[in-house]
Amino acid sequence: MNTQKFIRLNTAFIPPGEVSGRAVELSKAVGELAETYFILDGVNFHPHITIYPPEYPEENILKVLAVTEELSVSLSSIRFKFKEIDSGQGYLGLAFEPSDEIQQIHEKIVNALNSLREGRIRDKYLEYHMEFDPEELQNIEKYGYPAARSLYNPHLTITRLKDENKSKEILSIIKWDISEFIVNKIGIYKMSEHGTCRELVKEFNLK
Repeated sequence: MNTQKFIRLNTAFIPPGEVSGRAVELSKAVGELAETYFILDGVNFHPHITIYPPEYPEENILKVLAVTEELSVSLSSIRFKFKEIDSGQGYLGLAFEPSDEIQQIHEKIVNALNSLREGRIRDKYLEYHMEFDPEELQNIEKYGYPAARSLYNPHLTITRLKDENKSKEILSIIKWDISEFIVNKIGIYKMSEHGTCRELVKEFNLK
């Protein structure tokens, strides 16, 4: 019997204080308009921009931290440009322009950390196998994450609605007013349901 334990860790861009604060405000505002699965608060649910969130064997946590720290020394601060507020499967989030610089950081981190998952694929991805297209399935097999590499979509999730049919109504009401900002930190978070980041394990400064 295999008793190996796994943990889902998200290596993510940490938004600056102003952006995180506005994201928390927006998440709370949506929560007043509709039932949600979570509300960002910066304590139990952290605003973040996912880079790479696979599952790893628990025994590899220190290796993930060490590799990320070593890589972060060579990474520069990066500019994010807001594109739109979008939705899907009840999720509401801020989508950003997928610049070459953002894509390059994503790919460097995927390349550096992928081997540490030791081929692990989340049970959820296996369970919902039929919901993915061929390219997503290929990414799941290779990287343990459907939105890796060419499918990477930089975004900051605001919340998830319990009734996704309310998405259009909510999108017509809420606004975002920060057009661009600089990110100078990445972090590694322990994850929970609905893609939430529950605990910051360690953060790293970018140049």
